[in-house]
This record gives sequence, structure tokens and C-alpha cells, in this order.
Amino acid sequence: MGKNRKHSVAFRLKVVKAYLAGDGINELSRRFKIAKSSVQKWIGHYKQGGGSSLLPQYGHNYTKEFKQQVVHAYQNQGLSLNECCFKFKIPSMSTLHVWIRQYEQFGIDGFITARGRPRSMKNKPKIIKTYGPLTRLEELENENLRLRAENDLLKKLDALIREKEAAQKKKR
Repeated sequence: MGKNRKHSVAFRLKVVKAYLAGDGINELSRRFKIAKSSVQKWIGHYKQGGGSSLLPQYGHNYTKEFKQQVVHAYQNQGLSLNECCFKFKIPSMSTLHVWIRQYEQFGIDGFITARGRPRSMKNKPKIIKTYGPLTRLEELENENLRLRAENDLLKKLDALIREKEAAQKKKR
């Protein structure tokens, strides 16, 4: 079971089987105290892909062509978000909603995004490391980089000290 899964696969299957046995969606949502949209989603995924479609699905890396195909199907074929998710086996409507918004704002280029946290220093200067003796220019460049780093560190330390002192003055 996934880390954020509230309902197990066995429970989902039990709800879907009860629906297929003739129980209504409203009745199931009341009996099991779950949202109607969850029941509808589980039923749709089950009808589309069987019991395996109720398993947790993580880490899909969709190509930009696939994303474009899904968005075009949504926009041009008149499919709802739910129907699109079932047809293309996308686990969450919110994923599709994000794709649509990206496509409407930026076109196909909106699908090319860097994932994760951005780097804090983009063009980090590197100290030149060579084997053998360094030339005078290389020595000066390395010393310059070290001095800049030391200066930045001291500035940051000074700012933190001033911030701490200001916070203490406010408390008084």
C-alpha cells in the first residue's frame, strides 16, 4: 500500500464488487463513509482496467507527446476529465487538470518542466584543479574564488547576527 493511501486495495475492490452486485453509489458512500467521487473513480478505473487498476500507481513519467494527446482528446473530443483519466489510465484528475493549464498557458513547451527543488547556486564557480604546478593566473583565480567565498560567508554571518539582535530588541 502507498504512503498516503487511505483505503486499501482490498477495501476498494470490496466497494466496487458491491456496486457491481447492484448497490448504488450514494448508498455505498454512506455505508462506507467515503466520498461519492472516490467510489465513482474506483468503479471507472475497475471497468477500464480490472482489479489491477485499483493498485497504487506512482512515478509515471509521461512524455510530452502523450500529454499533448490527452489534452487534445479532452479539448477536441468533448471528454470530461474523468473520462479522459479512465481512457488514458491516468490515476488522478488533478494531474490532467495541471496538464491542461500548462498547455493553455505555454503550449507544448509547458510540458517541459524541471522537477524538484531548484538549485540555490546556478552557476557555481569551480576552483581549478589541475595536476602539476599551477600558473600564476590559475593561482590568482583560485585565491580570488576563496576570498569571495569567505567574504560572502562573513556577510551572511553579519546579517544573521544583526537579525538576531533586532529580534532581541523587539522582545524588550
